[in-house]
Parts: sequence; C-alpha cells; structure tokens
Amino acid sequence: MASPIYRFWLGVRSTFFWLFFLPVTLLTAILVSIIFFTPLKLRIGLIKLWINFSLALLHFFCGLNYQVEGLENIPEHGFILMSKHSSTWETIALQKFFEPMVWVVKRELTRIPFFGWGLISMNAIALNRGSGREAVKQLIQESRKHMDQGRILMLFPEGTRVLPREQKPFKMGGAIVSEKTGYAVLPIAHNAGEFWPRHSWIKWPGTIRLVIGKPIEPEAKKPEQIIAEVKQWITSTCDQISDQQQLRKLGVL
Repeated sequence: MASPIYRFWLGVRSTFFWLFFLPVTLLTAILVSIIFFTPLKLRIGLIKLWINFSLALLHFFCGLNYQVEGLENIPEHGFILMSKHSSTWETIALQKFFEPMVWVVKRELTRIPFFGWGLISMNAIALNRGSGREAVKQLIQESRKHMDQGRILMLFPEGTRVLPREQKPFKMGGAIVSEKTGYAVLPIAHNAGEFWPRHSWIKWPGTIRLVIGKPIEPEAKKPEQIIAEVKQWITSTCDQISDQQQLRKLGVL
C-alpha cells in the first residue's frame, strides 16, 4: 500500500489535471455539438485535438504514459472493436488509434447536456436497452450501415467499468452483430484500470499497456462462440500484462 503522504501528493497532481481537463472537455463537447452539420472529418479532427491534449495532460501532471502493441493487427476496413473497460482512460485513448469510430451507448447518455449532444453529433448508436429485441435489431441495422461506410464499431462487452482483477459477464450484442454482418471482432486488452481506477480521483504514474489482438472472424461461428473467444483472449491477455507492483500499491494484492 502507498503511504498517505504519497497519496496526498498524487491527489494534488490529479487535481491540476482535472482543473484543465474538465473545462476543455466541456468546450470540446459544445463545439462538436454546434458543428454537427459539418463534414464528419472535421468533427473527428476536433476530437483528435482533445484526445492529444488530454493524454498530454495525463503525462505532464500525473506522469501517466502508455505503450501500444499489435498495431499491425488492425484491419484495413470496418470492424467491431471490443475492449476491456476498467477506466476512463480507454474512452479517451482508443479514439487515437482507431478512426473513424462510432460508439454504442445507452440512450440516456445522449440526454446529458453538451456531452450527450456531442455523442449525437458523432453519430453514436443510442440504444434503449429496455426494448429487448428491438434494441438488438436497431444495433444490427445501424452497425451494418456504419461499417459498410468503413467506420469502426466500438463496444465495451462488459457494459460498465470494472475494478482491477474483477470480471463481469460479456454481453452478446457485439457478437450477434459480428455473426449477422460478417464483420470481424478486434479484441483489445489493457491495464488502464490499475493506474486510473474506476471512481478514482487519483491517477497513478506509470505506463499503461494496451495490446491489440488479431481479428476474430465470425465465419461458421455462433455468437456464443465469438464472444467466448473474445472473452478468453481479453481475460488471459489482461492477466499477462497486469502490473503486479501497481496492484500492491492499490492494495489489491
């Protein structure tokens, strides 16, 4: 476990990060909402500026860096991206390596002023998860349309952020889309949650490892088989890249 004095110092550093990050994020959301009628390329360019600024802030104030492995595995055309979800970091950083990306989100998120409007401006697929089969039908139709245009479908199969070493069931939505559309799943593993844990003010210094796996093709597979392969690869790779020293600082080990 880290000492209270060290945690206090990390809290101070993280406070400076938030003081810059929050207003710039709000400003970006407002601008993206306002220019919804402009070409998508322009809106993506604005988002990329925000991403680079945010990652630079993390490096400067919090000493948090990252390294990426497996860039050669990224397909040339549309595909489904499924990532471990354990931090706010991946919601920022993944957009740096994959574009143009379209997010699958809960419809409730699009009702949040500015933030939600920004999601709408970026053509996010907003699902009413309580509608059951209708939500799945909508997901398949809209996903196919976007991927046929060369965009990348972004899904967090766990559905919510999880703590380090915690596991939740992987939802079937992305696997169903893969089976119905024929587009491959690209699995992503990372250990961002060990440095920027869920609901944590503090960001820990260190280097996040992000690993891009090989595409999982849906041919001759049922959704259950697809999601099982995705889960097995993500889970085992996350175990391999886990930073044991950092887990001890968090008190997990």
